[in-house]
Formats: sequence, structure tokens, C-alpha cells
Amino acid sequence: MEQKGSGLDDEARKEQSLLLKLGRYAAIGLEFPSAIVGGILLGYLLDLYFDTSPWLAISLTTTAFVGACIRLAQWVRRFPGEGQ
Repeated sequence: MEQKGSGLDDEARKEQSLLLKLGRYAAIGLEFPSAIVGGILLGYLLDLYFDTSPWLAISLTTTAFVGACIRLAQWVRRFPGEGQ
């Protein structure tokens, strides 16, 4: 009887592990493009306000892209060998 209980625990652990992995990948998948879109939007709005088109949009989009790449590298370093 004890083995059935441990089998369920292993199954629950695998399901939780799968959900955690899916959550992490979803966070990565949403964080990267949302940072870039945020840079584009903020740059566009600041360009409208300061009448500096397109310089703030270009610079903030580039900054957001670099920041998103750095953040992606942090995510990759944080979870080494998980795909194996």
C-alpha cells in the first residue's frame, strides 16, 4: 500500500515540475517581447511629447532590446541543463 502512495507522490511531483517549467518558459516568452514593445511605446510617446521623432523611439527600443537580451541570458544561466 505504501508503494501506491509513493507512486502518486511521484506523479504529483512530475506534474508540478512540468507546470513549473511551463511557467518559467511562459515568463521568458512574455518578458522578452513585452520589454521591447514597452520600449517602442514609451519612445513613441516621448517623441510625441518632446517632438524629437524618431530619436527617442529608436534609442529606447534599442535599450529595451539590449535589456531583454541581458535578461534572457540571466534566465538561461539560472536554469542550466534543464532541457536534458
